[in-house]
Amino acid sequence: MARARKKRGGEAERITIIVVIIIAMLVVAAAIAIQLFNTPERSVKSKIENIASDYYENYFYKKIVKNGTTDVIGKYKETGFARVYFRQFLLYDNEKYASEAPLIKKYCDENSSFVIFYPDPPYGQTNYHVEYNYSCEF
Repeated sequence: MARARKKRGGEAERITIIVVIIIAMLVVAAAIAIQLFNTPERSVKSKIENIASDYYENYFYKKIVKNGTTDVIGKYKETGFARVYFRQFLLYDNEKYASEAPLIKKYCDENSSFVIFYPDPPYGQTNYHVEYNYSCEF
């Protein structure tokens, strides 16, 4: 009987060790996956996309509508509005995104990188598409 208990105890230890090894492998795999997907390029582009949408929807569009109607916006459907350089993103609205400047400036020339906003019918606050022009080294 003493042998049977010892054997069961050893079996529980083996299962515990296997579970710990599997968990460790999953943690390592997750860390590698995060490193592969969290590149500087992906981080910078994601930040720029978020800033660009905030700029157009909550700043630029409101200024246009305040000074006129949405009829004016339709004139820019083909040509798009004037270029908005990354430095403008970092300075607009009392430097709302100044905290993003170090990362963006590390990889991109904020004076050469720009976006162009193209309004889409029916010319609402979220009806637009963006052309991104990056002058960056990742």
